[in-house]
Amino acid sequence: MAAPETADRPAPDPRLRVLKKFKGRFLPRGPLRDRHRELMKRWESGDDHGGVTFEELRALLTDWRADQALRRNPKGARAEA
Repeated sequence: MAAPETADRPAPDPRLRVLKKFKGRFLPRGPLRDRHRELMKRWESGDDHGGVTFEELRALLTDWRADQALRRNPKGARAEA
């Protein structure tokens, strides 16, 4: 029965999956927080979400995760690099 219901509903925006990962998360001061603020300004600017792309959000998420890994284990992250 789920198939007929999904036919009427448009596909979800893939950007929302990435954007949702930042909800309630702490972004330390610096370039990551600045990038997030700029993306959020554009996102909230209108119906087209300011042209924010999936790739921009994905790159920010990847950089944020790398920063978190470095903060959790600074010695281990430096040894691998």
